[in-house]
Parts: sequence; structure tokens; C-alpha cells
Amino acid sequence: MIVVALIATLAGLAVVLVRNSASEAEDTAAAGSPARTVTVTADSPTTSAPPPAATESATAEPQTLPTDGILKVGVDIAPGEYAVRPTRSYGGYWERLSCLTGDFTCLLANDNVEGDSYVVVLPGDVALRIDGLELVATGNPAPGTAPPPAAPPAAGPAPSSPPLDNTDGQGFVGVPQARCNHTNAAVFAGQTTESLVVVCETGVGRLYYKGVRLSDGAALEIDDPVASGNGFTATNDGVQYRISPDALVITEGSSLLGEEPMLQYWTR
Repeated sequence: MIVVALIATLAGLAVVLVRNSASEAEDTAAAGSPARTVTVTADSPTTSAPPPAATESATAEPQTLPTDGILKVGVDIAPGEYAVRPTRSYGGYWERLSCLTGDFTCLLANDNVEGDSYVVVLPGDVALRIDGLELVATGNPAPGTAPPPAAPPAAGPAPSSPPLDNTDGQGFVGVPQARCNHTNAAVFAGQTTESLVVVCETGVGRLYYKGVRLSDGAALEIDDPVASGNGFTATNDGVQYRISPDALVITEGSSLLGEEPMLQYWTR
């Protein structure tokens, strides 16, 4: 019995020693192995710059003008020279206007166009009416405003009303062919033995001549007469119309076509 008890005691002691040794080994391992730190670096997201916005190349398109209608100068069409071409087989038509009332007196100039041609829109025009015409700006400017004409010799202070029968500040009352267009003022008005004549000035200083023959009502309007002596001279297709306090003299080159003594007149 003593022997058995001794064996049991020794066995328990051995178990304790083994456990203590294992614990010491684990403690030693833990003390000898430093902690390992693992660093994880997150990939930073790559931000791509957005592609540059596409740049649209804006190319100015040439202005396309209508082929029919009334174009107001300074609004629908600029002053200048235009190449014109009919859009119809039988041709086209244009007219420059000084007003839009529809009166015949609004007509400054006109033309029937059957082939390639040109028209010049002046700064003093109110509108251009076209019928069946294609217009393309040539880039040539309109002629500059005519310089102020040399004033004819003064005939005394300007009267408050023209001292000429049946006239006012625009010419002959009730005679559109011898009366200034729209609200333009007359600078000369006269009555000869056969005709009524008037020289008018637009708001931009441009002059034009109008005359009518009393016998048959034949009328004429000419742009840009020039001061000459004590009157004015207007030229149309080589024919000159010179008006003065003395007469209306019509010539072509060296040929005298007509001379009408002036009965009464006034100048501004």
C-alpha cells in the first residue's frame, strides 16, 4: 500500500512539472516574439480630369436676304452695293423708296432686271422693294453722303412762306411730281413757261431734282443735282437740266434741247 501511494504521488508531481514547463515555454515564446504590425495601404482612387469640352467653331454664315418683299434700310438691309440676279425666267424688279405710304412720290429709282446686275442702297433710303431677285452684298459701301452744296447767292432773308403761287416748304401743293417726297424740304422751286421744278433735300443732306411738264404731265426725278452758279444742275443719261432764277436750260453735250424762261421761283 505504501508503495502504491508513493507511485501515485510521484505521478501527480510529474504532471505538475510538465504543465509548469509548458506554461513557461509559452510565456517565453510570447515574450521572445514581438507583435507583428501589418500596415495596409488603401489604394487612393485615381481621379481622371474630365476631357476638355469640345469647342465648336462658330462660322458666321453670310446673311441671306429674301427674294421678295420690302426691306427697311438699317433694319432688314444695310446701305451698300448689292449684286442682283433674277430668280425667275422672266426677270425681276427693284425699287428704292423714300417712304412706305404707298404713294407714287415714295419712288426714288427702280429697274427691271433681266440678268446679272447691281443696285446701290443709299443711307438716306427708307426701304428697298424687290420682286424675284436674289441679293448678295458685294462689300462695296454706298457712296458717301454728298457734301453740302455751295449755297446759291442769298436772295435776302428766307421768307416764312415761299413767295410762289400754290407752294409751301416742300414744293408745289397738289402736284406730287413737283413736290418733295415724304417730309423732305425744298431748297429751290420754280415755274417756267412749260414746267414746274423743285430741288429737295433729304434728312441726311442728299439732294434730288423733280420736274413735270405741264402740257402732258411727263415727270422726271434725278438724284444728286449739284449747285452751279445761282442754281442747280441735274444730269440724267448725259442730259443736263440747269435751273436758275432766269430759266430751265436743257442740254446734251453741246446741243441745246430746250430753254424755258423762269416765270417765278424761290430759293432757301
